[in-house]
Amino acid sequence: MVFAKDWFDAVTAFETVYFWPDLYQCFREVSRVLKPGGIFLICNACSGETEQENKWTEKIDGMTIYRDVQLKAYLEQTGFRKSEIQKNTKGWLCVTAQKPLENEDKT
Repeated sequence: MVFAKDWFDAVTAFETVYFWPDLYQCFREVSRVLKPGGIFLICNACSGETEQENKWTEKIDGMTIYRDVQLKAYLEQTGFRKSEIQKNTKGWLCVTAQKPLENEDKT
């Protein structure tokens, strides 16, 4: 991204992480542009929990549907903390995570 380090208070990704190449590197870049304490919000209608969702990956090249635990693992691997997962009755997925404060223990 062409944005400066520690630029945003929040970054959102609505129905887009399906198409992000190298999710680990992309999440690192989101962390870079977030201010300490900033929030990253991911919302997906597909959560990888039903066979019906496979129709999308069969129709759309380069689409990957991530399960909630996969997204949480990537977030934690890239240094995010306080990740929370929420789903509605339709299985739509919302994941939030926070970039640690500068003085916060990252272990």
